[in-house]
Amino acid sequence: MPETSTLHRGACQIGDVTLSYVERHADERGQGPTLLFAHATGFHARIWDQVISHLPAVHSVCVDLHGHGQSTGGPFSNWSELGDEVSEFIQSLGLSNLVCIGHSLGGHVLTQATVQNPQAVGSLLLVDPVIMNPEIYALAETLSPKGAQHPAAQRKRNFTSVQEMVDRFRNRSPYSLFTPQALQDYCQHGLLPTEGGLTLACPPEVEASSYMLPMTGAFILDHLDQIACPVTVLRGHTMDLKSFGDFTRSPTWPGLADALPNGTDVHRPDLSHFMPMQNPAFVADHVARAALLDQVQPA
Repeated sequence: MPETSTLHRGACQIGDVTLSYVERHADERGQGPTLLFAHATGFHARIWDQVISHLPAVHSVCVDLHGHGQSTGGPFSNWSELGDEVSEFIQSLGLSNLVCIGHSLGGHVLTQATVQNPQAVGSLLLVDPVIMNPEIYALAETLSPKGAQHPAAQRKRNFTSVQEMVDRFRNRSPYSLFTPQALQDYCQHGLLPTEGGLTLACPPEVEASSYMLPMTGAFILDHLDQIACPVTVLRGHTMDLKSFGDFTRSPTWPGLADALPNGTDVHRPDLSHFMPMQNPAFVADHVARAALLDQVQPA
């Protein structure tokens, strides 16, 4: 597990929202690249702990997105809001020489941030990003009808202990795909104290709002040709229209890397959409490659 002595929790005010973040090895800032991690819907900054545990000492920042983890903010109406917030976050912290690593929603958000801050980003690692086939975006009204509510809104939100949450999810998909420590991290850092117990750090209504909004991200397709830096796209087992809504399948457009000026496609059909928690060492290896770091650490 990453050394807690190198870990610092900070906060950055962006408009009405406070974005919380976890910074490691701040003493290494400016000595090499800075790794900027962004998580998927419903997760948090500490979900990257197991990936980072395989990396050498390097300056890194893991952000809690709007309404997730220890960040503030309620339900939102467009994924562009999150991209704008993280773009301003980069500027406010003066981050540069960035290697941006984004999973799922976080991949879309950091793609937006790269478009808005091209001078700050040296390379981009997209881990099964929710940047979908243009044909799927064209079916927006059919696949995400207006006024519908996502089932995540009905999630159990209160727990008596971290262990209760671990026990609840251990044998449920997709959490059953996680390594035991990744599941522990998800639960331990995904709960906040409340009167009488613990509650989800990402409220179900925030998670549900995000899950209803992937179609609002279609605009990113118009900006892919503006991304000059190297981009590696990691993809898992591909989703199609028949499997749309299966969270374990990859929503990533198979043609995404080809649509980027300097894109590389890495397809792993043996892995799910949740590959950072399923195989942290694999993702860490590609982080190290993107950042030109020394060999990753063994598990």
